[in-house]
Amino acid sequence: MDGMELKTPGQQDGQPSRREFLTRAGLLAGGMALLGLPGLRPALTHAALSQRLVAASFALELDGVIVGMLKSTDGGFPRADVISEPTSPFVKKHLGPHKFDDIVIEVDPIMPQPLFDWVNSTLNLTAVRKTGAIITADANFKEQSRLQFSNAAITEVGFPACDAASKDPGLLTIKFAPEFAQPMAGRGVNVPVGLNQKSTLRWVSSNFSLNIDGLDCRAIRRIDAFTIARKVTQEPKGQIRTFSVDPARVEFPNLALTLPEASAGTFYAWFEDMVIKGNAGEQHERTGTLELLDATRNTRLLTIAFHNLGIFGFSPGKSAASGETIKQVNVDLYCERVTLKREV
Repeated sequence: MDGMELKTPGQQDGQPSRREFLTRAGLLAGGMALLGLPGLRPALTHAALSQRLVAASFALELDGVIVGMLKSTDGGFPRADVISEPTSPFVKKHLGPHKFDDIVIEVDPIMPQPLFDWVNSTLNLTAVRKTGAIITADANFKEQSRLQFSNAAITEVGFPACDAASKDPGLLTIKFAPEFAQPMAGRGVNVPVGLNQKSTLRWVSSNFSLNIDGLDCRAIRRIDAFTIARKVTQEPKGQIRTFSVDPARVEFPNLALTLPEASAGTFYAWFEDMVIKGNAGEQHERTGTLELLDATRNTRLLTIAFHNLGIFGFSPGKSAASGETIKQVNVDLYCERVTLKREV
């Protein structure tokens, strides 16, 4: 009948027709072939996509090897820009080339070595690209689906807040921009469950130690979350309506500290020297380290080194008129560069 699609034998309502299936399969195969991605697998079906909603775990694969488990994952799907063309009497709109959203993962600070090396290469101003996959597994660690990505560059590394009053676990947030990403059906194999053997060393936000040359940091109560960002440029690539991702400069963040006013004397002396007296040359900058510690506070899990620290803000924290809490001060520092050292 005109306007109706005949179902193939055994086809259920809500499932794609044979024509729709072949069309989707052709598009996926063509895109994968153009981009030269190895290991073409069936496209992710509606049923497999639904299983992502009830997945028990996620794993990260880099360069063909599953390197570790993830706490969460998001992004990686294509999105087209909407281009507006003013006309009369309305604005005409059409789609431009599509780009892929950044893939966002959350991990323990005790990162697997391949991921740590990728992150550290970014902080060391080296543009390393990775091909891999985000694997979704069920409660039995059986692979259900994959988000395959290629030529990805890290765009952000986010560090959680350190808070002496918190007992919450702290997670690193890592974003990377892929040139291409494609959801696929899972291979049905089991994800190794022993990937994160150091999971017992999971970091808690209150277990930290900050050290800055010549300053008394023993009473630091809080270090706000901070993010290192690497800008990328995206240029149209060929005639396949995609963009290449080219890493550019790295932007290192400022640090915001909170400590009791009674313990802030060395910080104020530094502030007075650099800001009020104007001795702001490089010789007045300092270096520092932030150590993330285990539950015993005796073992370092990750050391974050800050280079060329300078102070630019010193102000009293908010306090109530009738409050009896210890008066706090806020200190703001700039930082030119950050490096990491994996301790376990």
